[in-house]
Amino acid sequence: MNRRAQLFVGAALIVCLGSPVAFAKGDKGGKGKAHNRDTFVIDRDGHRRIITEYYGHEGLPPGLAKRESLPPGLAKQLHERGTLPPGLQKRLVPIPRPLVGRLPSAPPYYSRYFVGRDLVVLDRRTGRIAAIIPDVLPR
Repeated sequence: MNRRAQLFVGAALIVCLGSPVAFAKGDKGGKGKAHNRDTFVIDRDGHRRIITEYYGHEGLPPGLAKRESLPPGLAKQLHERGTLPPGLQKRLVPIPRPLVGRLPSAPPYYSRYFVGRDLVVLDRRTGRIAAIIPDVLPR
């Protein structure tokens, strides 16, 4: 190979290998914050169907059977992509292990809890509410 061909191949390799590194750093979005490319879609209908089927066969345990909807004041404070209000942190009921195994898989940093009759999916890394699925517990 002559010198000119070697320089061309070397330059092409530098451009090809260098460009993914530049793009991997993420777009700043114009405000100095990188976009969160870590997304996870929550199948709300799938969660509702599986929970309804599970408790239809198993019956609600005593702690969940008497659960009512949240008081209006607490329900207004509960927002997706928001944080969990202090009054609700005490009301979180973890989902039983047999039910967790039946639900659609989620990244390990997501936790699911019952709050009143609703299902709340929390992102433990940020403390934010990823999803709220209302009235998933059968009456």
